Amino acid sequence: MTAARSLLAFGHFNRARRHQLSNVAQESAFELHLEEDAESASAWLTDHQPQAILIDGERSDAAQIALDARIQSSTARTPILSRVEDVTDLAFGDAFGWGGDDVVSLEPSWRLLRRLRALPREAAESPVNGRGKAVIADPDRRRRIALGRVLRNAGFTVTFAVSANDARGFAEDPEVRVVVAGSDLEGGTEELVQDAAGRSDALWLVPCPPRELKAWREALGEVEHATPMDGYAPPENVLFLLNELSHSCENKRASARLLYGTAVAFRGAGRDEDDIGFSFNLSAGGLYVRTLAPPEDDLVWLELTPPRSERRVRLVGQVAWRRGVAHSETATVPPGFGVQIVDGAKTDLELWRAGYAAFAQSVG
Repeated sequence: MTAARSLLAFGHFNRARRHQLSNVAQESAFELHLEEDAESASAWLTDHQPQAILIDGERSDAAQIALDARIQSSTARTPILSRVEDVTDLAFGDAFGWGGDDVVSLEPSWRLLRRLRALPREAAESPVNGRGKAVIADPDRRRRIALGRVLRNAGFTVTFAVSANDARGFAEDPEVRVVVAGSDLEGGTEELVQDAAGRSDALWLVPCPPRELKAWREALGEVEHATPMDGYAPPENVLFLLNELSHSCENKRASARLLYGTAVAFRGAGRDEDDIGFSFNLSAGGLYVRTLAPPEDDLVWLELTPPRSERRVRLVGQVAWRRGVAHSETATVPPGFGVQIVDGAKTDLELWRAGYAAFAQSVG
């Protein structure tokens, strides 16, 4: 008989919630373990390897539990879900920032049930480090851990640094393929990139506050294979930017694919209730939606706010591909699904196209 998968649920759950979680765990073939105290939860993680972790995302110590899981090799790849009452852009941003994979409310229960059922039955193994070395230089510990987890899952061997001088030394290694250098490094990030990037074949990313993106684009304009990134955006964005830098001269898309994050309500065409994911990137003709439970239907209804718009639109999409949690391969994108926009009300389609065009022009 196959051993039951374990689910760690961290948070203050009343009797009704405990009963609900117990039923969901049983229906998804998980063995539920509850912890209310952060210290006890961290200790339990040290001695166990759960196949999933559910964290009360509205607790002040939610980030600490997630980071404790991410720094341990046994749970670095374990899917983490943030439980919130209201699934919003802010809730996704918080969860992704501390290494979470998805956000879910417990009403209705089927949203959590679908996600747990979609997870692999086997425990996550360490990724194969076959893509070379990556250096992450950032004074922010949380960001280092979150970025490190993403790059390890993508097949890189990761080294951490906290200053420009340390990063410069590590970047001289010819096996280094990626350097992520925070914009506020002690010793000067701009000088580091201008100097070291010119003597390295590595791809360079500079996380910075959103308001500084324009200035950093100008500062790095003459540096080949270097680009700034929103330091407050989901860490998985590094995967997209590395791919864009690697294929900057080979882009044959009809329209540019751009990073854009917002909550997306989706359901199979004709279904009764929406699930909620978060957009990863978009083009004029489609988008990629992050979720641990991609829809099974090939035709889906979507509702989201386009870029440069304050009004939500309803669109019809054709699912082009799905990616679940796959521990046997390196990650090039987070779990989710890609859709091609195939229909919608005339006004909604016009708003979508206008929003994309304005967004593309602003970041081009």
